[in-house]
Amino acid sequence: MKKSFVLLCALLAALPVLSCKKSPESTPVTSGKFVILGTKTDNQDQAQAKANAENTLQLHADIGAMVGLYGYNPAACLDAIPPEQRGKVKVFGFDGEPGTVKGMKAGHIEGTVVQQPFEFAYQSMKTLMALHNGQPVEAKDGVVAIPVKIITKDTLAAYESAQTALLASATAAAGAPAAASAKFVFITNGQSSFWDAARAGCRKAAKDFGITVEFQMPQDAPDQNRLLESILAKGDCHGVAISVLSPESQGGLLQKIADKMPLVTHDSDAPKSARKFYHGIDNYEAGKALGGFIRERMKDGGKLMLFVGSIDSLNASERRRGLIDGLNTP
Repeated sequence: MKKSFVLLCALLAALPVLSCKKSPESTPVTSGKFVILGTKTDNQDQAQAKANAENTLQLHADIGAMVGLYGYNPAACLDAIPPEQRGKVKVFGFDGEPGTVKGMKAGHIEGTVVQQPFEFAYQSMKTLMALHNGQPVEAKDGVVAIPVKIITKDTLAAYESAQTALLASATAAAGAPAAASAKFVFITNGQSSFWDAARAGCRKAAKDFGITVEFQMPQDAPDQNRLLESILAKGDCHGVAISVLSPESQGGLLQKIADKMPLVTHDSDAPKSARKFYHGIDNYEAGKALGGFIRERMKDGGKLMLFVGSIDSLNASERRRGLIDGLNTP
């Protein structure tokens, strides 16, 4: 009886330690003059993204900035900030979604790293067509690099003009060819307006290359898996381009796809998989560039909170790592 009581006490004493164990993303990180308080995830639920930002403001009255690593995060952060605090709490982010653009025009969002989702799609389809035809693909170390740049309020008009022209060219190319030579599937990593330009890129590619492109926007990794299983079951697809949500857990299914047809990735890579090529930005360098930009805009440093859909995605973890290094670069 006494031994059992002692054992029970030991177990109870250990419970708080086990429950309080923190992941690396929830542990504060010091980088140069900055302290990153943590990385809040929302599973690409935009209501949760806003709730995360509101919670951050309640817990950290002295926070200097919020940094969104996914396209919808900057606008969600801005929505959470009371009007009287806008400007005092700075917002930085990725991509040029409507809410971010609106916030930049109003002067409430400092800047954003813009990608080229149109090119993610167009170049992915171009690569799949080349692989289907047994032709070479121009790439370095398996990467078809698509550059990024940082947009501010001062450079926003030129960026919007270029995007409008790009989307117009895709609209003119709408409609599948009468006799498509191949069918490819383009799969996103979520449901967001960020992917509108990618849809346009698929339309343009379908017209230019004489192919059929099936555009899919799953909600999460299980939804991606169901799509991949469906592609395998139907057997009418000639290639897949996917933004991988969970490289480790999805490795087996990606291998099954690669065994049957050309597999390429875009936006978020799975470098250990059997994919042939990755199309997109260098997420580490993009995060580092944003870190440098934040350093310029906050010369005295400060406390930051990061926000993202899932830190399991390679693009998210690499952006976070690059950001931390960029904040500390002289």
